[in-house]
Formats: sequence, structure tokens, C-alpha cells
Amino acid sequence: MKIESRIPNIKRDDLEKFIQLFEPSKYKRLRNGIEVRGQPDLELNVAMAKALVLSQGLRLIIISDANMATYRAFEVREIH
Repeated sequence: MKIESRIPNIKRDDLEKFIQLFEPSKYKRLRNGIEVRGQPDLELNVAMAKALVLSQGLRLIIISDANMATYRAFEVREIH
């Protein structure tokens, strides 16, 4: 008999929901989120990711800086 934990993991569920809806082609798991890589139109994809987070009410934050922009990436982190 398999016993499953009934403790909800809302943050992980939000991150998984983001991955399913945004469908990033390449991403790397981080300790508290993911790094979405290789985005051809970084500005558009960051805006779309932010809109998705807001429209779905996800407890996530989108982070993009100059260093990540050099390899066309942004981070999606859980809000604690």
C-alpha cells in the first residue's frame, strides 16, 4: 500500500503549472525555481512569462538581468 503525503506543496505546484503552460524548450532546475534558456526574443518571452504568472495567480517572480540576457535567459523563482 502506497502512502502519499497530504501536505500541499503550493509553491512547487505553481512552478510545475508555469512549466506546463509556458512550455519552455530549455530550462534548468534551480534550488528555488528554474532558469529558462535560449529564448530568441527575450523581451517578449519575459513579458509573456510575467503575464502568465499574473493571469494564473501564481506565487512566482520573473527575474531578468543583463548577465542572463547575454545568453538569452531569465529566471522564474518561487515567492517565499
